[in-house]
Amino acid sequence: MTTPESLNPAPLTGLGDYSYKKVLEDDYSTGKLNLKFKGNTKSSGIANYKGWLDMSKQQSQQETKFQFPYKNYFLQIATREDGAKVHIDFGEVAKLGNNGSVNLFANAKLGSSHLSQAVIRFGGVTQWRSITHHLRFEYNPANAVSTLSRAFWKNKDWVVVAAEDFQVTNGFGVKRLDLIVGYLSQNYDIFFRHLTEAPNKKKEFSQLKNGRLILDFVYRKNKYTFGLETEYNLAKSQLNALVGASTKIEKVDVKARINVTQQRLGLSGKGKLNDRFNWALSTELPLDGSLPNKQGFLPLPIGFTLDTSL
Repeated sequence: MTTPESLNPAPLTGLGDYSYKKVLEDDYSTGKLNLKFKGNTKSSGIANYKGWLDMSKQQSQQETKFQFPYKNYFLQIATREDGAKVHIDFGEVAKLGNNGSVNLFANAKLGSSHLSQAVIRFGGVTQWRSITHHLRFEYNPANAVSTLSRAFWKNKDWVVVAAEDFQVTNGFGVKRLDLIVGYLSQNYDIFFRHLTEAPNKKKEFSQLKNGRLILDFVYRKNKYTFGLETEYNLAKSQLNALVGASTKIEKVDVKARINVTQQRLGLSGKGKLNDRFNWALSTELPLDGSLPNKQGFLPLPIGFTLDTSL
């Protein structure tokens, strides 16, 4: 069975993973030690474990995820320190000719101490030709109902995603209005994004102007990938910029990025220990002449990840 769209590992509230994320964001988990295990079954079942230690805050967390099909349904159970989540996809409930379908799903996020903290959600996923649309209703412990709409469209070289989150009861208001427009080609990609500040809080429409405008440019040449990101925070009238590059040296994926505004250099490497285990190592260094921040007994901050698929 094919895993349904409602169980896509990317967050529903997000706009998706694209090339700028791979070159400018992924594998820079400096300050954390991560351990990941992933197991798959022939029937599309999944068992995941993730544990991490934030060395700067001296805090550790872990989460598990179990996912498996049952008849025409898919069931997922996930746990974290702050509670658990149970998700069920009811499968295809309607067919839109030969070009689309509708799936329904429901889930509950349970608090670690009281059932009264539960967040209940119900929604559907409509796929029709090049459009995928999520519509979700949420009831939270504050007795408020909100609705989230996320539409994804891709046609040849263009991609457009829009996510809107509205509070329906206890005073109508918008919480999120995010957008990405991207042009994808063989050698380069261009993305424009608008991201809402404080996306979990109700706000007036006029407050949406306090979001962030982000422009990303990714260029590929032979085995090298280069990225440039400029971000303007409308609320703070603040401009930030990142430049980055990635390549493969021997069998190691090597990345570097510079935060131009903060004058910091990030470095990361990722490779294989053997056929089952992968590793990633990262650090961040100042470029303004100051000394790196110490991390415990280490003279500079590091991040290390070990993951395996069983």
